[in-house]
Amino acid sequence: MKKLFTVLFLTFLFVSCSNDNDDDPNTPLEGKWTLTNVSCFCAFGNNPDFSGHKLSFEGNILKVENTGQFEFLTDAAGTYTILVNIITFVNGRQYTYVLKTDVLELTFVDNQQIADDEIFMAYKRG
Repeated sequence: MKKLFTVLFLTFLFVSCSNDNDDDPNTPLEGKWTLTNVSCFCAFGNNPDFSGHKLSFEGNILKVENTGQFEFLTDAAGTYTILVNIITFVNGRQYTYVLKTDVLELTFVDNQQIADDEIFMAYKRG
């Protein structure tokens, strides 16, 4: 009976173990994103080109590329964390994010006591 219990216990132990790799922080954000639209209390002129700003999510690392006329998230590169629908960048700034197929929308979690700090950014995958 003792051997049967041991065999059942070991079988249960092996079945309950999985190959999940919790060290792999793959998220739906994984990949490259190009900025397509910005909405804020900013002056960009007519027909601004935001395509020089790109994000690349690789694991839990964010890379930021600013090669165009406009620069965004300049101090956000590095590790990031996600909790529900809020992403926190290495600089401590937080954005809510919404993912719609190949569009990523980031909205700054603004300080209610600071006027005009709202910003919305839309990115296209690729």
